Parts: sequence; structure tokens; C-alpha cells
Amino acid sequence: MNALLGSYGAKGGALLTSSPKAGTLSDARFADPPKPAAKRVGNKEYYPLALDSAGTNLAALQAALDGTMKGLFFYNSNAAKGYAQPKMWTEALQKTDLAVTIDVQISETALQSDYVLPEVTYLERLELPEWIGGKKHFVDMRTVAIDKVLPDAKTCDEIFNGLAEACGVGEYFQFTAEDLAAAQLATVGVDIGTMKKEGVVELPDPRFQYGTPKFKTPSGKFEFSSEAVGAAGLNPVISWIPRKVMPKDGEFYIVGGKQGIHSHTMTQNIACLNAISREYHMERLWISAQDAEKLGVQSGDTVEVASSEHTGQVEARVTQRLKPGVVFLPTHYGGDSPAQMRAYRYGIALTDFIPFDMEPGVGSMMSQEVAVTVKKVEA
Repeated sequence: MNALLGSYGAKGGALLTSSPKAGTLSDARFADPPKPAAKRVGNKEYYPLALDSAGTNLAALQAALDGTMKGLFFYNSNAAKGYAQPKMWTEALQKTDLAVTIDVQISETALQSDYVLPEVTYLERLELPEWIGGKKHFVDMRTVAIDKVLPDAKTCDEIFNGLAEACGVGEYFQFTAEDLAAAQLATVGVDIGTMKKEGVVELPDPRFQYGTPKFKTPSGKFEFSSEAVGAAGLNPVISWIPRKVMPKDGEFYIVGGKQGIHSHTMTQNIACLNAISREYHMERLWISAQDAEKLGVQSGDTVEVASSEHTGQVEARVTQRLKPGVVFLPTHYGGDSPAQMRAYRYGIALTDFIPFDMEPGVGSMMSQEVAVTVKKVEA
């Protein structure tokens, strides 16, 4: 609270700063193409609280399941393992007429796709500028660090341009990522050659001053209620909502979370990161000391975890840092792609245990609405 409101008689508050952005591009090559006439799957009519820029990927899953979406393209996304119940993704991918994955590795999603278009890794490609805000403004950009390793792999802009040409809309993609990056940088007075050399460039001083911020709310102030949430049929005030699933006797809540060295399910096969995970047994299920004592479980024991959807075995970590009645599972492990030899069947995956369900209004995965049993596996 102090960070947002301050406390009576004490210093406090939140530091809200501006962010830079590219200026308007006059080159006709970069003009926005016409907006599609068709409504996006999972649009505001059904999920009014989903971000306009993102929508909801689970709406696409639901559309594939009910047959209204016949094709799926995935870019840098392992949806079939990390976005909701994997069995449902398998069913959906089998129902589609076309599934295409663009990736740097054979993920679970790629393994189930009709086509895999290999992309170069981040070290082999140039990406668009990143705009950094704060008391000072900066722009940075990832550039090519090494030559292309695999001759058949392409950069994402090459892939997108090729797909656009094949789909009959190539006229909207007559430029490369470097062309667009150079044009964006030029609007703030930075040459792309300088950007490639420096990596990070400071922009003109934004002349930051402390003051009272104005929020994009009806009152212009920070609000603890939301008209948009109320209009979506939900409680506009942040409050407690009863769980859909309550553990019975002998069951546990299961929660998941990320670990600092990994990014979702995309990095578990990287040699050095996988080695760290294995050295520190990072795939373990955390269980409270009180619950572990009742179950006769000690750190290092193998336990069997089961829900209505799945059963799996993993090493346990007994800890005082967890509330009794709750177990914790990291969300990076339990890979099912044999092509990822280090990650394959190392640990268990939280998504395997969760029934397919979507948050109302938002359309995101209900990742915590599941109860599991835990028992020690006797040697």
C-alpha cells in the first residue's frame, strides 16, 4: 500500500516514468495493412478483459476443438505443453487441417505439427529496437552475434515474408526486419550502424520531474474498482472468490511457479541450464514439513502425484517454507519430446494435472483449480 498511496506522516509512493517510442514512419512500405473483416476468435464479445494486443490463445484451442478453426500457426510458443491441458491440445491438433510451428527446437507442439519451419537462434538474428523508459530514456537492440549455424534455418522475418507471399498478401511485407529497425531508429536520430556497434544508445533527456501522476481511469486516480470488470459480469472490486475445486481429506492444493533460470518450457533442454536443474534437483515437488511427516516422506524420496487428469512420480523436497495442505511444483519440467533428450521425461509437468478450464472474462488458464493426492513410493 505504501508504494501506491504513501503512509500518513511517512515518505512513500510509486515512481512512474515515461517511455520512449519510435516516431511515425513515412515510408509506405511500413503502412499498416487493412484490418481483417472477420472477428478474431476470442474477441471482446466473449472475453472483454483480454488484452486487445494478445487476445486469448485458449480461445483458439477451444475453436480448434469444436471445429470452427481449421488451422493453427505457432511462433516461439510451446502451447501444447505450457498452455493448458496437453491432452486437449493433442486432440485439437489432430482435428485441424493444418498445424505449423516456427521454432528453434522440436518442442511438444512442433512434434505434433504438420510442418516445422526452423528459425535461427537469437544469436544469429537481428531483432527490432527495444525502448527503455525511466528517468532517462534508452534504446537497445539485439543484433547478429554469430553466423548462421544451420543453412536451412531462416530468420522470422524471412519466414513471415515467405508465408505472406504464399498466401497472396506479400505486398504488405516488402521489407526486412533490418529495414524496419533502421527506419524506427531514424525517427529518434539513431543510425543503425551506431546501434549495431553500441548495443544501447541513450536518447535525449526526457526532463523527468516528480509530480502527481494521472492514471487512465475515470477519476484519473488509482482506483480499487474497475468498471470494465463490472461490465464483464464480475465483481468490480478486488475480493476473495471461492475456489471451484476444494481438496477432500487426503488431498492437497497444488500451485506452480517459475524458476529464475528458466523461461516457461522453452529452456529446459539447454545443456547448461538443464545441468543446473539436475545438480540442485530443481524439478522436485515441494511439500510442507508437517504434511511430509504425516505421509512418512523425507527430502529425496520419490512421491506419486495424482489428479483427475494424470499421475506422475517425482522427487520430494520437504520444507518449512510452504503452508500445510499445499504442494508446489515448478512449471518447466516433464517434457514429452524425445528430440529434447535432456528434458525428456525429466520431472513432471503441472499442466498434465490440470483440467481444461478458462477464466471468465479473461480467457486464461485456470491453473490452480485442481486438487491432488500425494503418496510415498516405496523402494
